[in-house]
Amino acid sequence: MSYLATSRFSSLAKGLLSVAFVCASSALLAGCGPRGESHTVDEIFTDAKAGYVSVASNLSPDVSTSLKTLSGSLDRLAGVGGAGDARPIAGEVAGTLTTLSAKAGYTARPALAELINQYRSIANSSGAPITLGAANLKLLAARTYSLLTAELNTSKFQL
Repeated sequence: MSYLATSRFSSLAKGLLSVAFVCASSALLAGCGPRGESHTVDEIFTDAKAGYVSVASNLSPDVSTSLKTLSGSLDRLAGVGGAGDARPIAGEVAGTLTTLSAKAGYTARPALAELINQYRSIANSSGAPITLGAANLKLLAARTYSLLTAELNTSKFQL
């Protein structure tokens, strides 16, 4: 190869290397930036509950009663109304969700079963009391409200 061809190849390689470096650094910087994940646990819980409240109407009386009981228990788990041990309340929530899961849509049942298992795990845990209002309980209650909202937007526990 001639000197001219070698220098063109060298400048092309340097150019491609610099483009690759700029792309990689841009991707790294974009990947490390915030993606809307800056909500607090309280905001997540409040948003999930607001979504649930907006769709919780025009239900059959037995479903409405179960959902009111469940909502009160979820609020207590999230720390609304005081502190205490979450284990007995988690057992109540698991029982109510078990009753509702028989009427839930087919696509919601696996998620309900997973939530029921999580609540039973909390209810049956031994050791130190689990404090009402703990961040993990608020997130679990928010997830439950989100699933209830999805179910109320679709089959409304009427299967």
